[in-house]
Amino acid sequence: MEFIPNEQLRFLVQIQEKDSRILEIAEKQKILPDIIASLRVILEREEVNLSEAVTDHDNASKERRDLEGRLKDAEEKVRKLKGRISEIKTNKEYQALLKEIELAGQEKSDIEEKILILMEKIDVLNAVRTDKERIVAEEERKFKEEKEKIEKEFQQLSERLKEIESQKSVIVSQIDSKVISEYNRLISARRGLAVVLVKNEFCQGCHMRIPPQISTEIRKNDNIIHCLSCQRVLYWKPD
Repeated sequence: MEFIPNEQLRFLVQIQEKDSRILEIAEKQKILPDIIASLRVILEREEVNLSEAVTDHDNASKERRDLEGRLKDAEEKVRKLKGRISEIKTNKEYQALLKEIELAGQEKSDIEEKILILMEKIDVLNAVRTDKERIVAEEERKFKEEKEKIEKEFQQLSERLKEIESQKSVIVSQIDSKVISEYNRLISARRGLAVVLVKNEFCQGCHMRIPPQISTEIRKNDNIIHCLSCQRVLYWKPD
């Protein structure tokens, strides 16, 4: 920064650059956990979809087992009814038994029809479940991969942050105590921006016009000059 002959001003510009970078890193680190959380939401949503698919499949399978149990009972009922034919003594009893056998047979057929329909439904539900399992496995892979990537980036940013803070400390140690005290006051009051450029006679902090005479002085960079509007420290940088 040979274009800034004033040492204290030069140090202030350097510290502002460090603080801006520190703020930038801190803001980036702040959003990284949110990115992980958003990825987790996607995974959890797919896990819920899978859980529902599993529940639907399990319920249908249970219903099929129940129907198969009822089918066995119906078959046993038909068998027993047919076994009674040899015991029949009158035509009236015979006709009544045939009616019972017919009704029992119809019940058996109805259950068999329900089982066939249910088997088709289970095949569909099984395909849905398999697809959901595939999706969850893929989302788990992506989540793990992105999480590791983000955590690595967070660690790299932390290391870079320590490095910049160390560099800043070296510069701070060389600045006049009153100058750094005023800088810290401004950095707090002006949301992290205490030292700014002047471009085309405008303060790049508050965008207010700098009087020509003061602008001429600022271009020399040999004094610490404050913006009349926002009080930030101003400096000029050649194109």
